[in-house]
Amino acid sequence: MKILKPTIFTIIAFGLLFAWLFPQFLWCFFVEYDSFQEIKPNIFVEEKTSKMQQDSLLKFVENAEKRLKTFWGGKNGQAKIIFSKNATTYHKYAKTNEGAGFSIGTPLGSWIILNQDGLNVDVIAHEMCHDELMTNLGWWKTKKEIPTWFDEGLALMLDYRFVSSQDSIERYIDYRTELSYLSPVPIPLTELNTQKDFFGQGELFTKIAYFTSAVEVSRRISLKGKKEIFSIIKKTEKDGKFEF
Repeated sequence: MKILKPTIFTIIAFGLLFAWLFPQFLWCFFVEYDSFQEIKPNIFVEEKTSKMQQDSLLKFVENAEKRLKTFWGGKNGQAKIIFSKNATTYHKYAKTNEGAGFSIGTPLGSWIILNQDGLNVDVIAHEMCHDELMTNLGWWKTKKEIPTWFDEGLALMLDYRFVSSQDSIERYIDYRTELSYLSPVPIPLTELNTQKDFFGQGELFTKIAYFTSAVEVSRRISLKGKKEIFSIIKKTEKDGKFEF
């Protein structure tokens, strides 16, 4: 009993600290006790969500999972999906009004929060990819070692909103072309390592950051295939150090 007490105390203390620093975590953790309906295991919709939207969500989740499995070769992530039909609820759970979807990963669980713009396969697959990376590497290694540009660039490989080509070489060329329209000089990757770096400098900067990240990841895939990306992830898991 004496051995267990410090462990239990540490877990409780960590949980309280995390909830204080990230209140949206608490909302997500207890989503089933809020005004949400679980329409399928781990898929929650806000009350008064129409049957058409519920059916669309289920269809898009199914297609996003297929896309994820095709890219990753399987699915290990178990993020709960929360659909918010109004902006106020979305902000409460995601702590932002921006974007169509937002993912939260913690040692105690992970969640994907969607608003009405997130009712499409691209947004859901994008967020699922974030969760899959964290699940495969573990929360600590992901937060400590994975730069935001790699996380976002990888997620864009499953997100066809900006470039739709499925051929790896053509996809890289298209991303590079789109980036050249936005900026003649890409942002150095060293300036895109953290979420603050990536998202904290204005809408145009973030858009350029997305395309810069997508160019780097798609370039590596076009040269050596997806196996190169998974080799980098596995090496990070083994050695505890990210090297691209």
